[in-house]
Amino acid sequence: MAAFDTLEEAPGDPILDLTLAFKNDERKSKINLGVGAYKDSEGSSLVFNCVRQAEQQILDQRLDKEYPPIQGLQPFIEASIELVFGKDCDTSKIFGAQTLGGTGALRIAGEFLAKNNICSTIFLSDPTWGNHLSIFHNAGLKLDTYNYYDSLHKTVDFQALCNSVQQMPQNSAILLQPCCHNPTGTDLSFPQWEALCLLIKEKQVFPFFDLAYQGFDQGLEEDAKVIRMFAKHHPEMIVASSYSKNMGLYGERIGHLAICTENEKNARAVGSQVKQLIRSNYSMPPLYSGRIVSTILNSESLRNEWIKELANVRERIQEMRKQLVSGLIFKGGGRQFDYLADQTGMFSFSGINPEQACRLKSEQGIYMLKNGRINIAGLNAHNLDYFIDAILSVKEPS
Repeated sequence: MAAFDTLEEAPGDPILDLTLAFKNDERKSKINLGVGAYKDSEGSSLVFNCVRQAEQQILDQRLDKEYPPIQGLQPFIEASIELVFGKDCDTSKIFGAQTLGGTGALRIAGEFLAKNNICSTIFLSDPTWGNHLSIFHNAGLKLDTYNYYDSLHKTVDFQALCNSVQQMPQNSAILLQPCCHNPTGTDLSFPQWEALCLLIKEKQVFPFFDLAYQGFDQGLEEDAKVIRMFAKHHPEMIVASSYSKNMGLYGERIGHLAICTENEKNARAVGSQVKQLIRSNYSMPPLYSGRIVSTILNSESLRNEWIKELANVRERIQEMRKQLVSGLIFKGGGRQFDYLADQTGMFSFSGINPEQACRLKSEQGIYMLKNGRINIAGLNAHNLDYFIDAILSVKEPS
């Protein structure tokens, strides 16, 4: 018997498989609302102008290709910590590392928690991004869920969320999305975040933030408010952040891991453990993506250009959301879709069920996740009416 004869094919990734099916679909009217990537008003992938300029500057410097430190480039790390925690944070108590995207930050942090017996279980929102489950399971953590979304009222069920936290064992970890919740697009209000912060502290639960969409809700500073507020009450916590969305660097795999500690000594100890994990995994992160982000964040002109470009992205998504809701109302959908206007970020829970999602794919060439999550950035002036008509064709009148 051959060594691999007993292996069975693992299930594919639902998001990436959907993209492959979309590419193989020959219908001209097809729409891909499944993948989590921004598309411009013409349906094309966007490369930020500030990224192009940073790349040219890097090329002109004719830099070497030597190994970087295990934790990554220090100018990148320092700028990333400031972006999340603000200029006045005490960086001596924070260990930062450049990671392979936000996914890499989540995985390394999960392994760090499990290996060092800091937390054995991590609680994920119900629902959450599908890959969260695989990431933390394979990192060695036990998985559990907490109540989050009220599917009847299409909003956060804050009381149920708090009830879930009340039942969490001490020293469990809770994964929180501070803005632009994936997949629902529904977020807590700031007063709710403040109340949750105190409850998590009271229950001695470890806060772990997945900051994948900083800048997509209200702006870079505004979207960090929740994390900065938590940091005042929780000297120990973790933030995994990503530049895939807010700089459009999806394929460059660039993220950041920040672990907050009570003192400089603990930060050094944490750093030594994290670096050991990185060294045995991928040794160190790549130079190029770190240099791109570092160049932008540490240049006043490029940073300002980035802020403007990101604002344009955010505003286009918000405008498409408004046009989607108004179009649904105008074409006879009634008020049943009003909740879409209150959601934030790139994604929305459309209210489409798995059967309807399959019909939209087979009959109309509209690709979305079976849970009804759609990428608002996949809509534009050319396909919006077609999408609205398709949605109304499968939805029951309210």
